[in-house]
Amino acid sequence: MPLLPRSRGTLAHILMTNLQKITILLIFLSFISCKKNEDEYLFEENRFENIGSLKLEKVIETEKKIGSKERTYNNVFELGNDYYRNVHNYILSLKVYERSQENLKLETDYFYTRNDSLVKVIFYEWSPKTDTLRKLKISEKKAFEDKITNLKSLISKKLGAPKVQKVDEYKWLLNNLAAELYYDADGSGFTRIRLAVYKM
Repeated sequence: MPLLPRSRGTLAHILMTNLQKITILLIFLSFISCKKNEDEYLFEENRFENIGSLKLEKVIETEKKIGSKERTYNNVFELGNDYYRNVHNYILSLKVYERSQENLKLETDYFYTRNDSLVKVIFYEWSPKTDTLRKLKISEKKAFEDKITNLKSLISKKLGAPKVQKVDEYKWLLNNLAAELYYDADGSGFTRIRLAVYKM
């Protein structure tokens, strides 16, 4: 028995359904490919290359926008020389923010001078989402490894190859802009990644 030709309405319906499926697929693929790297904002020009002109007001605006929780100390702080050689003897105040990333917890410390609200040092620390001392799960170890790889890549895009490169320590310096990345791990299960960014 010969097949009857399909009506124009049926063909139009089939074409429309296929077009909708293709559109949904393209939107999905676009979303996946455009998913923003969760650490990219750390290296935006106004808070990385131009950290010397970063004002506390802009810091607060950014942290609110990304959903961080503020944890502020009203004391005056001196940051240890291990992370920042305060050659100008700035008297620094501190503003602290916490937020949860996809796999790790991030604390960001902003050290700034009160008289002009200019940020002198940004100190980041990534740690497990739980504070319990224990061996890391395989997925958590991978999260730390991926984080280190991601941070090294993002910093190197801005500052080139690190000047110091050890197993758990990397240091960059370009045009008086310094970035120091540390990976701490011990047998008790305490693991963290630290990054200090500042102008020399």
